[in-house]
Amino acid sequence: MKSRGFLKKLFSSGRDSDQPSRSILIVDDDAGLCDNLKDILEVEGYETLSAASGAEALKLAKQIRPCLALVDLKLPDRPGTALLSELKELNPDCVCILMTAYADVDSAVVALEKGAFYYLQKPIRPAELVELVELAFETIRLKEDKREAEDALKARNRELEDIVARLKQIIDVAPKP
Repeated sequence: MKSRGFLKKLFSSGRDSDQPSRSILIVDDDAGLCDNLKDILEVEGYETLSAASGAEALKLAKQIRPCLALVDLKLPDRPGTALLSELKELNPDCVCILMTAYADVDSAVVALEKGAFYYLQKPIRPAELVELVELAFETIRLKEDKREAEDALKARNRELEDIVARLKQIIDVAPKP
């Protein structure tokens, strides 16, 4: 385990520890693949948890509310697209990337219709995974920024409406010539 910490320091991408948690749930019944993905992503500074089934993934998702989920298309207890829908019900902001070794147009279309951010083919190349995860987190950040800007705009509009209402009261109360 000490070597993993050393590798994190050696190969980290310079992320500040002050940044908010960026958790990733990896869902695949292939334990070796989960371990490989965890190693790749943890070196990049991401927090990861893994699950071998949809049921296990939902249990974890209820506890940790992950920002991102990497989900295998073929899980032992349900299709990955069904899990994607369930994860979105728990947390509509969760970004899901479906992974598959059995890529075809029909499953890609279904995945995207159910809200998948991306459809990733196995074998997964580490550089492609890191780039895609960074893009997903940038998308999450932009959505959060947009939501904050909309909330600030709504608050400002309420303030302006209050000012207009007070001005109307002043005008109505003012003596008329």
